[in-house]
Amino acid sequence: MSYIHNNQKYTLINCQKGFALDLSCGDSYSIIGHNVHSGLNQTWIFWRIDEEGWLIKSASSDKWLGIQGNPRNIKETTKVIAVPSPFKWKVEDSDIPGVEGIRISAHGTNFSVDMYKNANTKEDGDVHLWGKHHGANQIWAVVPR
Repeated sequence: MSYIHNNQKYTLINCQKGFALDLSCGDSYSIIGHNVHSGLNQTWIFWRIDEEGWLIKSASSDKWLGIQGNPRNIKETTKVIAVPSPFKWKVEDSDIPGVEGIRISAHGTNFSVDMYKNANTKEDGDVHLWGKHHGANQIWAVVPR
């Protein structure tokens, strides 16, 4: 893992459209793609817990990057949200030639954090899990904070 280091803070910017992974200030629950402003709600702390597992915590709250619903029922369109308890992610370097950054997937699945539908064209779009594919909308540029 060349981009991420344990217990470090980062802003994550979607490689397709340039929006930051943002914990909505409106409800402190929704994870959206938003114009980059480098606020604490766009700052994420990464903790490595084992060889493939990472926890990702918001620097602006006591919430963690997680998913809506039961982790055993993950499917395409599962929303990525802020949750009160840690959620395990797999974080790996981009597997797309010419696209530098990281891929974040729900651990033990092939579902990646994805700028979903309208999030690719407008600010404040939802972030969901989607089956792994070779689109830059599933790769996140890493900006150390």
